[in-house]
Amino acid sequence: MNKLTLSALALMMTIGLAACSQEESQGVDMEKAAENAGEMMDDAGDTMGDAADDAMDTMGEAAEETGEAMDEAGDDIEEGYEDATNQ
Repeated sequence: MNKLTLSALALMMTIGLAACSQEESQGVDMEKAAENAGEMMDDAGDTMGDAADDAMDTMGEAAEETGEAMDEAGDDIEEGYEDATNQ
């Protein structure tokens, strides 16, 4: 979320700088500003997509580790039950 916020801030700053050009004869190049804004939004989207992929990978790894821990706990319980009933 912070990267998206920073990207939006950078977009607003870019548009603001384009609107406040120093030469009065030089108008605002809206096509260039729109192109830059589009590129920034693409970058922000890519960043969010990468973050989502990383989160999904982490969740998958955590689920796998949890499953392994549950299997081990089940095995330990089974061994404890067998030990308790065989004595």
